[in-house]
Amino acid sequence: MVSFTTLALLATSAIAGPVARQIAIPENWNWQVENWEAGCSRRGCFYYFNVTVPSIEGEILGVKALCSGSEQGYDNGFTVPSTYAPCRLLEGVNNGVAARLSLRESNGTGFGPKEIDVSFLYAGYEDRPAYNFSGTHEAKYNQFVSPPLNFSVTATKVSGIA
Repeated sequence: MVSFTTLALLATSAIAGPVARQIAIPENWNWQVENWEAGCSRRGCFYYFNVTVPSIEGEILGVKALCSGSEQGYDNGFTVPSTYAPCRLLEGVNNGVAARLSLRESNGTGFGPKEIDVSFLYAGYEDRPAYNFSGTHEAKYNQFVSPPLNFSVTATKVSGIA
């Protein structure tokens, strides 16, 4: 005889839907940040840059985007993490990019957030789910003291999006 608990468990697992698939981060997939400028004021730090996420032939269509945003949390002593700000696409379609400054260290050392977080959304298509790739780089505050900087961000995390 089958118990009610067993039937409920089987029904729940059938309703749960398909198991999420995972995707690997492509090797040597470096995103180019150009014209990075960042600075800080009393209300917090801010950034402005272009990023190019290259295409992976036959797999991922890349984009070029303009990103700008600022740190959140002035009213809370910078203890509130910044949210990702969508970047404006300059080239490419369907996929997206967003960026944010990391949370400041709370030990009182340093000046502004230590890192910029960049996120690339690989949009889902037909039966393929969407994926979010993200990477970080040291945030350098160069506005008014040096020319715009160029550097690379490498994706270090990937997650599926339902």
